[in-house]
Amino acid sequence: MPVIVVRTENGFNAFYNTCSHRGGCIVQERQGTCLGKRLICGYHAWTYNLDGELLGVPDSRDFDGLDKSKRGLVKLRCETWGGWIFINAAPDAEPLQQYLGVLPGQMAQFDLDKLSYITSYSYDVACNWKVLMDAFAENYHFVSVHRGSVGLPGPKCAVDHHGTVMSLFKNGHSRNILPWNDGFQPTADVSEETGFSMGMGGIADIPSVGPIPRQFVTAFTAFPNLTTPVYANGFPLLLFWPTGINTSRFEVIWFGLPHGESALPEAWKQKIEAFNFILDEDLTYLPSVQLSAESPAFRSIVLNYQERRIYHAHEQIDRVIGADQIPERLRVQQVLAPFVE
Repeated sequence: MPVIVVRTENGFNAFYNTCSHRGGCIVQERQGTCLGKRLICGYHAWTYNLDGELLGVPDSRDFDGLDKSKRGLVKLRCETWGGWIFINAAPDAEPLQQYLGVLPGQMAQFDLDKLSYITSYSYDVACNWKVLMDAFAENYHFVSVHRGSVGLPGPKCAVDHHGTVMSLFKNGHSRNILPWNDGFQPTADVSEETGFSMGMGGIADIPSVGPIPRQFVTAFTAFPNLTTPVYANGFPLLLFWPTGINTSRFEVIWFGLPHGESALPEAWKQKIEAFNFILDEDLTYLPSVQLSAESPAFRSIVLNYQERRIYHAHEQIDRVIGADQIPERLRVQQVLAPFVE
């Protein structure tokens, strides 16, 4: 869905990137500046202001009876949280802050408005977006998939997945808290077996961050497709986008305190390299999960406590779709409501 987002004197506006004349894409570039505070379609030069109003039509005499007030750009819901812009195509959806529930309060400690964009990148993954997102909603796979990084079996494992604490929130949102193993220092320790380091040293901490993200691996999920594992010195937003039934795009966008350098500092490079090593362990495995899920032998799944954030999200998917729209054999039984905070 092509969308235009523009900054105005009063905030931000969002529109479908579709000219009201013959559907041409108005903006071709990923980002840029609106010269003269105008949006001009490259097809026939119809011109709009930053509120989406149609201002100019070349050869307007040939459009007998054209009412420009009715041919503006189609607007989308556009709201912000912590400096991030959220677009919603549903005009009757509840306000963003209300929808997010407790998440803005939980993440207020990160002073989101003071953070800066660090870098971003994406992966194309041969699996359904839910297969992809489910992998980042549980810790049960750590000692199997992440043996080369944080998941060494036994006492040398960086994290204690048995100590996982999961919180379920309204609208399918959730939080995961995972303790580091006793004595493990993520800012300094290097695994003797694998040589892996979390690469978390040398970057200034966000001063306002509380004790839990400093002492535990903490992650928040905003339904339907955003997860962020948060660290005291910065964190990525992980976004899961469907590109087909069995293909997805996985987007990673990093934020942290401004570092004041034109190039990415070495400490940030090390942190991101370590994080990507862990990601690669996940992403290498998931296409085979998709292929296996298409086998006639795959009939159902069984989940444990460490995987209940997956169940919680799929309950919400069914609620959004509507149970009456889903074949009974495919419906997710709604059982977790008593555990939603």
